[in-house]
Amino acid sequence: MISVNGQKKLATLQREFSEKFEYLFLAFILTEDHHKSVNVRSLDTNERIADIRVKFSNDELSLNGRTMVRNMEKKFLEDLGIACQIAVQNYSGHKLYFPIGDFFNQLSLTKANEWAQTNGCTKIEDLKALSGKTVF
Repeated sequence: MISVNGQKKLATLQREFSEKFEYLFLAFILTEDHHKSVNVRSLDTNERIADIRVKFSNDELSLNGRTMVRNMEKKFLEDLGIACQIAVQNYSGHKLYFPIGDFFNQLSLTKANEWAQTNGCTKIEDLKALSGKTVF
């Protein structure tokens, strides 16, 4: 299980996430870019969650393999006011790709990771290369 707390940097959370789900990338993005598939801009991952969240929740936020993709993205947005999307790398000619749609969003994180591996995506290794940049 991955715990989310205000003192954690986004980069630390991304690293923990990609260590557990090697084929998935947890992209923290500008709120206005949520649900876009082009010109999506990443947040500066050197920031702590407490410094960028726009909502405060007493609920503990934790991620595990049974968490559905859509529920995880929704929980970050509703509880913390931080937009995020799950991405995969090197899928069907795309360096970074956000699988958007009911099929992927209904998968658990474990199943989404298996889907990415089965579909030829590569393991996520260079998290810093995506910090604070337009990822599409």
